[in-house]
Amino acid sequence: MDGSAPSSPGSLFPGAIFCNSRGFFVAAFAKEVGWGYPLEAELASILHAILFAFDRGWHTLWVEPDSILAIQTLQRTIQLIPWRL
Repeated sequence: MDGSAPSSPGSLFPGAIFCNSRGFFVAAFAKEVGWGYPLEAELASILHAILFAFDRGWHTLWVEPDSILAIQTLQRTIQLIPWRL
């Protein structure tokens, strides 16, 4: 999964690729969801990936974000987000 915000702030484009336990492609998505900052794009990718999987009945999910800052934010090991999530 990955999020994109080409400018800061800019349009947010979260996306993800889903593979099964054998590594075969199952599904993917990418969409524009609004306006914001790069970290918001990364967090939106994680949120939308979880919702996408849940809507399809996939209740076991391995999430691999590429943003250390997004991971730390979700783990609440840092508190530097000046906007609402």
